[in-house]
Amino acid sequence: MTNEIKTYLSKATAILKSNINLMFLPAALGVLFYIPADSDQPVGFIFFLPLIILFIIMPLIYGQYIEIINNNRKISYTQIFNTHWFNFFVISLCLGIPILVFSISGAIFGSHIFGINRILSIVIDILSIYIFPLVFLLKKRFTCIPLGIKCLLGNFNFSLPLVLLSAIPTILHLFSIQPSDAAASASPILLLNYIFWLISLIIDFIVFIAAALILKEKLLQT
Repeated sequence: MTNEIKTYLSKATAILKSNINLMFLPAALGVLFYIPADSDQPVGFIFFLPLIILFIIMPLIYGQYIEIINNNRKISYTQIFNTHWFNFFVISLCLGIPILVFSISGAIFGSHIFGINRILSIVIDILSIYIFPLVFLLKKRFTCIPLGIKCLLGNFNFSLPLVLLSAIPTILHLFSIQPSDAAASASPILLLNYIFWLISLIIDFIVFIAAALILKEKLLQT
């Protein structure tokens, strides 16, 4: 790891720590993914409700970090939503299509593609390292996909620490354990899963902030 990339990661960590309150809501929602559903309640509702909430609030948090990076301040979440949310939604949809196609194919044909989905998820997470920061920095959509991939592949050795970090959340998810009953939810299993979630969340924000800092200084500097 070069000293330069260490500097960006150090700056990203400092920004995260000084604005740690932005993490509170997604950190709290993470617990809900691992609480077992009651036998009389649909599992889908318990799982997808926090997922939907996260999908709404994560781009708002990303937008705040971009504002901090660009202008050293925070702005209203309404302004961030109006400026960035639809762009984030469109790009997330585009990047999620391959995983969705594999999942639907597996459900239809009964194929065991869990491993392929995980590998594909890691690949997409890595390819997205610069794409999502560009979406927020440029306030654009489709042009950010090829530009983000170009930034990654053209500077792969430099970006290797970010690549390795990006793979960790998906790997940690493989080790999380879904409790099978209500009693298990009070066991150390839930605590372990929550720790994995928190680590993944911290890594996600650090990679996003570091990538945004790199793009601002190396690509968007006028």
